Amino acid sequence: MSNGDLLDATRALAQRACEVEADLIVHLAEIDERKLYLQSAFPSMFAFCVGELGFSEDAAYSRILVARAARRLPAVIDPLRSRRVHLTGLRLLVPHLTLENSQEAVARATGKSKREVEELVAHLAPQPPVPPAVRKLPAPATAPEPPSVPPSAVASALPPRPVVRPLAENSYRIQFTASDLFRNKLRRAQDLLRHRVPDGDLAAIFERALDVLIERVEKERFASGCKPSTDVAAKQSESRYVPAAIRRKVYERDGGRCTFVDASGRRCWETGFLELDHTDGFARTHTHDADSMRLLCGDHTQHAAELLYG
Repeated sequence: MSNGDLLDATRALAQRACEVEADLIVHLAEIDERKLYLQSAFPSMFAFCVGELGFSEDAAYSRILVARAARRLPAVIDPLRSRRVHLTGLRLLVPHLTLENSQEAVARATGKSKREVEELVAHLAPQPPVPPAVRKLPAPATAPEPPSVPPSAVASALPPRPVVRPLAENSYRIQFTASDLFRNKLRRAQDLLRHRVPDGDLAAIFERALDVLIERVEKERFASGCKPSTDVAAKQSESRYVPAAIRRKVYERDGGRCTFVDASGRRCWETGFLELDHTDGFARTHTHDADSMRLLCGDHTQHAAELLYG
């Protein structure tokens, strides 16, 4: 298959998968309504989905939740069938949907990622702020190291992932694990900022620290915030070091985001791992010119190099 045929076939499969998923949800709702799981020797719809249909526990929970909501809110199925809202998004939404708000809420969730749907849910059902806290975690239990460690055991031994979860509109819960050294630095920052943040509020201190960090890194990498310079003319050079004025112009022009655009006009949304890319190839031109440079994420930088150099 050519690249284009492969992408077209995959898109068609994804569309069919959504249509099948929607039909599956409708069937599960009807089985649940008729309690057919009982005659199949299962005590619950959940047990039927796991034992008879082979779903994982998470998949069973999500599908049953959406199926039950679909019986009272028919507007739930069509967005899933047409790939406008994914199953995970619907699972997050349905506990907060009513006949009055379902159509508007589902429309707002169209095309949204899981994180964006979580923010929509926080708007629909805001939660109170969590109190700031710094707690010492219990020491992990020690055990003799097994002779061989399967991948699943390695994964379970990893530290918990940081949490950034919306609680309400413009309000987030942020949680992560830090070291003693970090805790000591935090206390030192609280002491130094007592004249500005008398209560030592963690959110206020982190926001101030992030402002300083962002300003510093943008200045180091892209000369953002430096004294303006009119000298942005193209420069011949054997060095890959890009003059500050050119870095700043490219970064500000491209809005701090990868500029790769596909054939349909869709732009890459990555704002991390950004690099300055010479569209004509620095190895060929040995010239730094803002008009022939752009911001690309790391993966699209590599992709551009492969297209240019083979």
